[in-house]
Amino acid sequence: QCGKAFSCYTSLYLHRRIHTGEKPYECKECGKTFRSSGALHVHERTHTGEKPCVTHSREKPYECKQCGKAFRCPKYIKVHERIHTGEKPYVC
Repeated sequence: QCGKAFSCYTSLYLHRRIHTGEKPYECKECGKTFRSSGALHVHERTHTGEKPCVTHSREKPYECKQCGKAFRCPKYIKVHERIHTGEKPYVC
């Protein structure tokens, strides 16, 4: 629709909701709606006072060969590497 490109399909999927206006996640407490479940979860903390959880393991065994940045999950390094290649395979 708008031509904006993304390196991650999930980002494109959520971005498309801007165009459709879709906000399928609703707060049961106040009725506010959100495009992503993550945004709803963060919002719900305003009602409960819950703090974000801290990751138990700080280990990041997957390191980018280009810049040395480390990641906990191989999926994240694959998406990160697209910063260096400029690859943005997902177009709106």
